[in-house]
Amino acid sequence: MTRGLIARRAGERGLFRGCCAGLVALIVLLAVLVVLLVRLTARPDLGGTPAGPDDGGSPLEIAATLAGGVAIQLAQPDATGAVVVVSEQDLSTLAAAVNPDPGSFTDVQVRARAGQLWVTADSRLGPLGVVATARLSLSFEPGGTITPDLEEIDVGDQAIPGFLRSAVDPRGSAAFSLAPLLSGSELSQYGLECVVVVPYRGLELGFHAPSASSSPGYCAAHPPPPAAVTGATAPVPAPAGPVSAG
Repeated sequence: MTRGLIARRAGERGLFRGCCAGLVALIVLLAVLVVLLVRLTARPDLGGTPAGPDDGGSPLEIAATLAGGVAIQLAQPDATGAVVVVSEQDLSTLAAAVNPDPGSFTDVQVRARAGQLWVTADSRLGPLGVVATARLSLSFEPGGTITPDLEEIDVGDQAIPGFLRSAVDPRGSAAFSLAPLLSGSELSQYGLECVVVVPYRGLELGFHAPSASSSPGYCAAHPPPPAAVTGATAPVPAPAGPVSAG
């Protein structure tokens, strides 16, 4: 009888331990899910609205404004090239124009941050309203082709693992493209030779005259003045000469 009582109590202690372990695991799982839910639905800190002038409501209008700025600079005596700034507002217009799924991704905005372009859009993850952010780097290929490369996708403040990115945002690198801007007749007449992401401003694009040779370091050697406005609305003075890239 004593042995049976001892065995029964030992079984009760084992059952109690098992129940406690399961309860603790459930609490930990719920806590993780709550934290994940908070991160997914958070509004990411992107550092303000897209900056800079609005140079047009379409890629063609922006291209015309930029081409005017390039023409003014190349018309200066001894000019060897031109650099114009595509503002964050203009980049946002370009991203909205190439958005393949405007029903699922709305309020598309682009910001230049840490050498990347951050393309954000309001979207949904099941029943949750979220902000999706595609972080893109730009590769400049010989011949003047600029290719966006997807580095990371965030939902809220949570980075999404690579194997889930296509399920969260199937646009991938197609979330942004400069092709509609650069392929038009306004800018395609010039040779594109460099591109630089400028934090909190946008993109610097360097061009040379059709008869001139390419100089890939032109953007670094000839940065436009901080207050320079893209396009012909504010003429950019001719470069005074190469300056240190550092």
